[in-house]
Amino acid sequence: MSASELECDGYYQYPGQAAREAARITFRDASLTLRLDAGERLFTLSQLEIRPAPEGVPQAITFPDGGRFMPANPAAFRHWYENRHRKPPLINALERRKSGIAAALIGTLLTAVFYVAVLLPWLSETIAYHLPVAVEQQLGEVSEQLLVEQGFSNSSLSAARQAQLQALFSAVTPAEMRDKGGLRLLIMHFPEGANALMLPNGTMILSDELVALAKSDDALAAVMLHEMGHYRYRHSLQMLVRSSLMTLSMMLVVGDVDGIGDTLLQSAVFVNEMRFSRGMENEADEFAIAEMKQQGRSLQAMVQIFAALKDEHPDDDGLMMPDWLSTHPNMEARLERIREASGG
Repeated sequence: MSASELECDGYYQYPGQAAREAARITFRDASLTLRLDAGERLFTLSQLEIRPAPEGVPQAITFPDGGRFMPANPAAFRHWYENRHRKPPLINALERRKSGIAAALIGTLLTAVFYVAVLLPWLSETIAYHLPVAVEQQLGEVSEQLLVEQGFSNSSLSAARQAQLQALFSAVTPAEMRDKGGLRLLIMHFPEGANALMLPNGTMILSDELVALAKSDDALAAVMLHEMGHYRYRHSLQMLVRSSLMTLSMMLVVGDVDGIGDTLLQSAVFVNEMRFSRGMENEADEFAIAEMKQQGRSLQAMVQIFAALKDEHPDDDGLMMPDWLSTHPNMEARLERIREASGG
């Protein structure tokens, strides 16, 4: 019998049963014969599943119907399998040592951390800046439709007040963003109270309740510019891409690749439930501060509206956990940076 052939005694376990019976297998070229009391069954190797296993862990052959064959002499079967499927010397050595297994585990964890903390943000930012405008528009339209389904409704502000807010929005928009077009203001009633958000297609949604919190137009301008900062740096798209990439990565790792398209779409439409990272919020704050100064607007008004939002949503600013643990920046720290920027 050649090195590529093997006859091996063992035990066969029927699918879904604990009982087993004596059996014999014979490998020849690209086929396997399974001999049981009930007769012989022939399989091609492509129908079988033989997973490599660390030293000391028995290897099993899994058949298409879920039945399994366990060799009576695991060492001989492993020797044949490793000769047939030779591994690189380094991998072989690592598998035979506990220290190698530990090193591989640590390496896997470090790789995962690098992927999540470094590679994933970089990929998300790169992809977000290169997505076609048509994709941004579709994501924005789907997100806007979802908000309506979740209870967001038409503004109850008077037509005159809404016209004033639209005029303020136009005046606040930086020239370079105005020239590119795409930005628009939508005023709505939020079921969750005072808030504002920017959709991926450049639609800013401002709540009636936030308008009521603001004591001046400069306060509203600060909120508008903050959300424009998110749009300027494509933060919502980055979060959508990051969420989708993470979902896709997990599905590929566990082998569940069915319905990927539906999963990516579901990730995309929950833009209003996402929380931007610490870096993204700070970046949007810096954008708003710079524009407020450029336009000669009061940073004290920015402090006022952010402080009012902090009181309105006391659990949303990271105050319930240590600052180093929260990805959402501490609102008090943000207010302090705005005060410092205003010289107050």
